[in-house]
Amino acid sequence: MKLSEKTVEILKNFATINQSILIRDGSDLNTMSVQKNVLASVIAAETFPKEFGIYDLNEFLSALSLFENPDLEFGDSSMTMTGSDGSSTSYWYADKSIIVYPEKEITMPECEVNFTLKKDVFNKLLRATGTLGLNDLCIRNEGDKIVAEVQDKRNDTSNTYSIEVGDYTGEDNFNFYFLTERMKMLPNDYQVEISSKNISKFSCGELVYWVALESDSTYG
Repeated sequence: MKLSEKTVEILKNFATINQSILIRDGSDLNTMSVQKNVLASVIAAETFPKEFGIYDLNEFLSALSLFENPDLEFGDSSMTMTGSDGSSTSYWYADKSIIVYPEKEITMPECEVNFTLKKDVFNKLLRATGTLGLNDLCIRNEGDKIVAEVQDKRNDTSNTYSIEVGDYTGEDNFNFYFLTERMKMLPNDYQVEISSKNISKFSCGELVYWVALESDSTYG
């Protein structure tokens, strides 16, 4: 079995959410942060033949990069990576008991706010976060417009960066807060759904992220 470049890219992204991962048999890949406030899932191009744990995903990917287009063979307690030149590495699985992983599917509650977050807008927000040293992302309404603003909500004189992201047809005002450190998504266009139950969903085809809102978020 070989891993596609897309799957390797997704695994690199998942490693920013949790250094460990439990890969189940089949094509569903998912991960969850240790704090259980970010979850990501995707349907991969590959079908994995068995369940196995990886404790250090970055180390696993580094081992994979030792070879050009390696073939993976899955044993009972370890896998073998084999390169085209005949070189190989044995990589041992981790016990699932030491891995934080999603144990059930998330049922998204009814959402009050939804919009499309374009890739270029998302990148602008991330750049502003780094440039201005801001820790918070607020999604709020200004009348019939939805605005995304990065800020430091604990500092009344904080620098800010804001941009309109969609239209709002509801009647209730809202301020939904996220920690910017939880915005681990790959750069894409996302359909965003936000619920007043303090959960959000960012979808791009088969790739989905669920991100918890901060407890001081308000709606209505």
